[in-house]
Amino acid sequence: MQTITQDEALKALFSNRKLMMESLLEIENKERKLVPFTLNPIQLDMLETSGYRDVYVKPAQVGATSFHLADFYLDNITISGTVSVVISYDETSAKRLIIKAKRFHQFLERKIPSIPRMEHKGAEELTWEDRDTGHYSIMYIFSSRSYTLGRGEAIHNLLLDEYGFWLLGTHEQVFSSAVQRVPLKLGTKVRIQSTANGEDNPHCEIYRAAKEGTAVSQSVYKPHFYPWFIHPEYIMYADDPFCLNKDNIDPLPMLQSDEILLMKVLISHYGFDEYDAMAKLRWRRYKKAEMASLRRSGDTVLLFEQEFPEDDETCFLVAGDQAYNTDIITDKIRQCIPAPIQKNIVATDSRTKDTVSATLDIWHDKEEGLGYIVSIDPGKGKTSESVGHVWHFTDEYKDKDNNEIPPVMQHCATLAGFYDEWEMALLMKEVAHYYNGAVIAPEDNLDIVSHLRDYPDLYYREDVRTGKLVRAIGWQTNLSTKPYMITEVSRHLEHIDCQDIRFWSQCKNIRRNANIKSGILVVGADDHHDCGAIAIVCRNAQPIQRGYVGSAGWHESWGR
Repeated sequence: MQTITQDEALKALFSNRKLMMESLLEIENKERKLVPFTLNPIQLDMLETSGYRDVYVKPAQVGATSFHLADFYLDNITISGTVSVVISYDETSAKRLIIKAKRFHQFLERKIPSIPRMEHKGAEELTWEDRDTGHYSIMYIFSSRSYTLGRGEAIHNLLLDEYGFWLLGTHEQVFSSAVQRVPLKLGTKVRIQSTANGEDNPHCEIYRAAKEGTAVSQSVYKPHFYPWFIHPEYIMYADDPFCLNKDNIDPLPMLQSDEILLMKVLISHYGFDEYDAMAKLRWRRYKKAEMASLRRSGDTVLLFEQEFPEDDETCFLVAGDQAYNTDIITDKIRQCIPAPIQKNIVATDSRTKDTVSATLDIWHDKEEGLGYIVSIDPGKGKTSESVGHVWHFTDEYKDKDNNEIPPVMQHCATLAGFYDEWEMALLMKEVAHYYNGAVIAPEDNLDIVSHLRDYPDLYYREDVRTGKLVRAIGWQTNLSTKPYMITEVSRHLEHIDCQDIRFWSQCKNIRRNANIKSGILVVGADDHHDCGAIAIVCRNAQPIQRGYVGSAGWHESWGR
């Protein structure tokens, strides 16, 4: 029996990245249990086929980000001087990745106490240092909205995570500054990955350019595509308790034409037998039904083909045409700027004395004598984002020289976050009081409306067909009113003065689709869009500001 020394064993371990990951690292699985980091087929292919510059199209929830983070982490603790940068699409994801990187280290430190010591030096920075050996390395984890790394420092490992979901306007700025700082040296890594999110974003453009470039040997990036069905977890047998009704038998009944075609692909190209191929289709049916059940107001569809792609063409296709003029939307996005004012809003529940605080992003502060309307699109507690807007409106009119003066539709401020209904109601009442006692127009959600009833100036809706006032608080977003909301926004698109990029980005998620009962299909988040649309359709409830007479061409002494 051949024996090797400890140094030889360590050398063999550290020269084999797969062995290193699976032997040294641990991770929490989806059952919340700590297990060895055993690579699944997608992670293994990423390890074996990735080059120095790579772009990935992947299904949701396959551990792709965990793999890249683990790969970067091992570089950081084994190669002195390594600078790794991970840029996620939002702050919440960035925080989770920081926690995951710290856990990698904590688990490994129990096995090998002599590894470089880790410090969490800042909200976005982890460092590893060994003063005895002189080892020092850094990992930065940012959101795409907060990337602020100085321009002088080289980057050796760079991950642009969920690139297809970044806010419009952030791609070029981050891409140009971060990618250009990765030197053209062996061992450096630039990785761009995302679940598909339509054709009209830079992730799709980079992937398609890489795919086309590979065919003519002129690609900087190497394309990688992973269909959902190669992930071993995405399978459901007939005895699974989550099976749909009537799907808990073999063979799977009532196969549709697209299922028959996919089953042939699974068997002929991917080596599944008929039993496992049907289990894959059973899982597919469940996920499609699950997504259909998440429709909001009956008209929001989360596309299975984007979250769980089957080929690298249909996953990028969007459902329907954009509801709004794309040229106007693009121009509006270019005019967006970060909010110049941030105001801390603190509200206290008069009964329980509980307090809640939030940041109000302000583009236009309150002005004495102006009327405002506060719109609210409430989320579902802590699971989806609640959004509140402040708007100011004036009607179009003719001045004393008979010139047409266009209407003013000015977005003033946004408050957004994951709040319970009572918290959002308290916060927006404070915002409304601040903006000269603005009218509050919430979406008609019984949970939030019940917490707003003590506010003195609420919007009572009209029947959009008859114009009659209905003694009910709030605007109803449903199959009948959604097209009207979108028509109103579209009709006034050029006159809308909004510098919050979240509103305009979500306008791109609103599609026309004749196959949907309402004719409207939403293919992504729409909370900011709907909040602005509620303000626009409820604008007649805004109080008329003092001093307005005269600006519409009336004699200066009118009303005295």
